[in-house]
Amino acid sequence: MTLRENNVRKLEQGVYDVLIVGGGINGAVSAAALAGKGARVALIDQRDFAGFTSQQSSNLAWGGIKYLESGDYGLVRKLCMSRNHLIDSYPSRVKEIRFLATIDQGFRWSSLFLWAGTWVYWLFGNGFTRIPRLLGKRTIAREETVIDLGNAAGGFEYSDAYLCDNDSRFVFQFVRSAMDRGCIAANYVDALGARREDGLWMSRVRDLDSGRAFDVRAKVLINAAGPFVDEFNQRSGEQTEHHHLFSKGIHLIVPRITPSARILAFFADDGRLFFAIPMGARTCIGTTDTRVESPFTEVTEEDRQFVLDNINKRLRLPQPLTRADIIAERCGVRPLVVRATAEGQTRDWMQLSRKHEIDVNRAQSHLSIFGGKLTDCVNVGNEVADIVESLGIALSHRRYKWYGEPHRSVREEYLHQAQLMNLDSYTFPGAMESLTSRLWRRYGDKAFRLLEDIREDPRQAEVLIQGTEYRRCEIGLAQRQEMIVKLEDFLRRRSKIALVVRPENIRHAPGLMDACEMLFGDHAKEKFDEYFQEPLMMEQPDQPMNEARNAAPCN
Repeated sequence: MTLRENNVRKLEQGVYDVLIVGGGINGAVSAAALAGKGARVALIDQRDFAGFTSQQSSNLAWGGIKYLESGDYGLVRKLCMSRNHLIDSYPSRVKEIRFLATIDQGFRWSSLFLWAGTWVYWLFGNGFTRIPRLLGKRTIAREETVIDLGNAAGGFEYSDAYLCDNDSRFVFQFVRSAMDRGCIAANYVDALGARREDGLWMSRVRDLDSGRAFDVRAKVLINAAGPFVDEFNQRSGEQTEHHHLFSKGIHLIVPRITPSARILAFFADDGRLFFAIPMGARTCIGTTDTRVESPFTEVTEEDRQFVLDNINKRLRLPQPLTRADIIAERCGVRPLVVRATAEGQTRDWMQLSRKHEIDVNRAQSHLSIFGGKLTDCVNVGNEVADIVESLGIALSHRRYKWYGEPHRSVREEYLHQAQLMNLDSYTFPGAMESLTSRLWRRYGDKAFRLLEDIREDPRQAEVLIQGTEYRRCEIGLAQRQEMIVKLEDFLRRRSKIALVVRPENIRHAPGLMDACEMLFGDHAKEKFDEYFQEPLMMEQPDQPMNEARNAAPCN
């Protein structure tokens, strides 16, 4: 019986203190915080964990410098401090990165004025990061030759933070942490609705793998369904003070446009910040901001052209980027919080922030989490834990620190063991980080199990999927502990192979079927065909896949 099958079986057993519906960032940190503090927690998601909005971010943990313009100074201060806390708490996963912003002539603000704003931003963050710089055209031309300075007035440089792995991997690590502390979590379990009965929430759910429906009983129900919060509240009869509006944002992933490890920032034609974000051997460019009515969105030709036009206008590339250069696309909605009575009186669309709100129905022991972003995730977890405790759920370890990487002494022991077994001898020549560093960053203290596997059988250090960094022992760990139900779960969320390698190259990668057999056993061919059954977007002639090797690690 797999971990997921066992957890699905346990969901209908006994009474949970809390049932959380939704395994995006809000649900994941709520589960990690509550389980770590001693509550009996269940977590379900209709899709894979982080399988919707939380897999479509810019991979940034930033303080929201753009909110200075709208006067949300309290929010900027809070997000800056949250960003600092993430860098401190996850030193191998969240790192400071520099942003170089170029300002066009005639822009509504001068470079000097915006540079002064970056100092305000730096002070809001208690001077935690490197200081901002005012840059003239000569300096920009010397440091970033790829930028077209024909219409530039100057620029500036400041710091924020970046997730070294993909956003969905970061979210899953909170889910895994919650499970390590007793949470019963399962993906691909649909919440059909809930009713309050004899002081408990009776939630009707369906296991989408087997089709079986059953009830999950809990004292408190948390709706953390991201953009589907309003829909699930309607099913459960909950009335809330807030609700969501949606903004669609897309990113295009293209071959690396600059060897620099910094982020290039511009103001796009629509006035919003526009980024070129390094992803190893790739660059992620975007984003758009389009109001939509539904959480279900797709990248349109207009979206692609907007991103390509904006980046080509601001860079001097050997050849302009075209649709043929697009390796992968990201498209998702930002759930923006508004009061239920104020939809028609909201301020300018692009000025709406990503702040979160938690509506609490104390009489029914029900929470609805609206909005939110990766940067503020620890605050959301702590806030949810405090509310749940106030509803009468005893937290026996209320002071427990539920987030962060293992203690430094644990990392030092890992490094010592890795050095004794000469783990880095398996690192590829030219790799952007050592194998020792990579395994720790991705798995934390679970990397000890990988060391043990390699000591017992050195073949476990062999790359299984050719052209990637993924070793045989990693696939084994994923099969045991990471609840991979579909091939997409691994290629798109537990790893970021699908973000940095063209679909056709993935399909023909030597070793992929071997990985499927490890992950799915007798169902390997079925899962392979399921993933590749749809016409592949942007099919290109086969190209060497080894460029993905440098795309996976942190920059």
